[in-house]
Amino acid sequence: MIALVGIMLSILSNQYSLQVANEIAELSSQDVRSNARIEIYELSRILIKSVESVSINLKTLGASLTIGKENIDANKLLTTAQESTQDLTDGYYWLDSKGEVLSQSSTANLINYVGSNLSNTLFFSVPKNTGKAYYGNAIETTNEYQYLYVSVPIMDRDNSQNKSSFSGVIVAAINLAELGQFLQREISPDFFSNLGLIDRNGVILYTRNEQVVGKNYLASEFQSLIPQEIKKSYNSILASSLSGKTGLYDLSYQGNITTIAYQPINIDGKYIWTLFLSTPHNLATDVGYLINQQQNFSTIVIFVIVSMALGIAFLVLSWNKRLEGAVKYRTLELKKANDSMFKSNRLLASANRQLEINDKMQKEFINVAAHELRTPIMPILGEAELIENQFQKKKENHLDIEQINVIIRNAKRLDRLAADILDVTRIEGRSLRLNKIEFDLNEIISQLVTEYNRNLKNDPSKSRVQLVYEKKSIIVKADKDRITQVISNLLNNAIKFTDHGTISIKLEFLENEARVTLKDNGKGIDVEILKRLFTKFASKSEQGTGLGLFISKSIVEAHGGRIWGMNSVEGKGSTFIFTLPLRTDDNLI
Repeated sequence: MIALVGIMLSILSNQYSLQVANEIAELSSQDVRSNARIEIYELSRILIKSVESVSINLKTLGASLTIGKENIDANKLLTTAQESTQDLTDGYYWLDSKGEVLSQSSTANLINYVGSNLSNTLFFSVPKNTGKAYYGNAIETTNEYQYLYVSVPIMDRDNSQNKSSFSGVIVAAINLAELGQFLQREISPDFFSNLGLIDRNGVILYTRNEQVVGKNYLASEFQSLIPQEIKKSYNSILASSLSGKTGLYDLSYQGNITTIAYQPINIDGKYIWTLFLSTPHNLATDVGYLINQQQNFSTIVIFVIVSMALGIAFLVLSWNKRLEGAVKYRTLELKKANDSMFKSNRLLASANRQLEINDKMQKEFINVAAHELRTPIMPILGEAELIENQFQKKKENHLDIEQINVIIRNAKRLDRLAADILDVTRIEGRSLRLNKIEFDLNEIISQLVTEYNRNLKNDPSKSRVQLVYEKKSIIVKADKDRITQVISNLLNNAIKFTDHGTISIKLEFLENEARVTLKDNGKGIDVEILKRLFTKFASKSEQGTGLGLFISKSIVEAHGGRIWGMNSVEGKGSTFIFTLPLRTDDNLI
């Protein structure tokens, strides 16, 4: 809102300043036009009077020289006339009827033409042929001055015959530079302008640029000085001025306005020259510049006020934001503290639950381990006591192979149980090492299948269970004993939960890894056990500690492989799969 108000004030200020500037500029322009009209009129009056005074001198000299030319000092008369108009003329000449210079005024700037014949000049031939005064244009002279010549004929009056005869001319040489300076001095010093003078034929008689004096305004020398943008308008003004009427026009060029005023110069009722006055509108430009400065100052003031207001608003908003941020930060800290306490409580509760689970698992493990230990120990003890009784009675010992097998089988079972417990300890202590070598998976699978099939035939409860394996050779780099242990664990589980049917083993190569799939059609995996299938003590069987799958998973993952299990989609039996990369680095878990 502050910014919007500032922008609106700035726009209003600019519009107001622009309107005032335009009004003042128009008033100034009107004043310039009025002054130009007055100045050109006054200057034309002064020029006419000055030229008329020269014309009167010429007529007076002509009359004087006609009446008493034999007894009059012509040089003195001409010099006296020159002194009376010295601000305008450089000298006077007296030419006879043949154009020969009889006398001239004594003037420093004038060349001595006495005795010279000037009959070929216009200021001689025109008065001679017309009997009237001549007001000429600029003529170049040998002394590098430019002159405007005015001449009147000398007519001898023959009263007896009541007629006049041509006897010569009186000529005045008007220095154009002096004429321009004379007129320029008559302009008010507070009114800056330029003068120009052209004759009725369009020949330039005076301007500050002396190079075009004596040239027609349509000549290339003068036209090349006019900017192309205003050439047409400027030439139109000059052409209009040759009609012998007064005129006032404005020319605009590059944002600047110049008023051109012109006034005809009529001598003896005859139009001979046109006087020009060009006046730039400097006052309007200066006023506009000052108003623009004031406008810029007003804009800057408004901008500063808006900036300060915005700055204060920004500080207040920043302060509020910082306060809001501090409140949010404190609130967040409190929330984090509460969350931390809640998480701590949850962690404590989770830890308590985990402790309860671990306690339960330890109790279950102790029960299972006690049961597992008791199972092989009892046959060993029974057979050992039987053998002991035979030795105590000193009877002949009748030991059969079955007794020895029972002892060996249960001793191996104890050994496996001890080995499993030791492996768990190594896994959790990250000290289980792998001894990797390159070997063929087909070799160990074939050996295990042969061995387990032989054992199944000797076990009446598992006689209807058969292991099926399609041989396939795949070379891997792994710990041969540990991989054998994994496959044995999976086979033991499958045989344990399968009373009859087929247990198939499939070995395949897939995406740079070896995949072993073991599928049975036994009882399947209990839903409760499926959630924690590869964790420690995950077992609901009366036999087994639940460590086999945990150890198998740790061994497979140590090789960079994966292992998973699931119930068969047919609804009967389970499937276990594990993979081994074909090339692995040594691992320590």
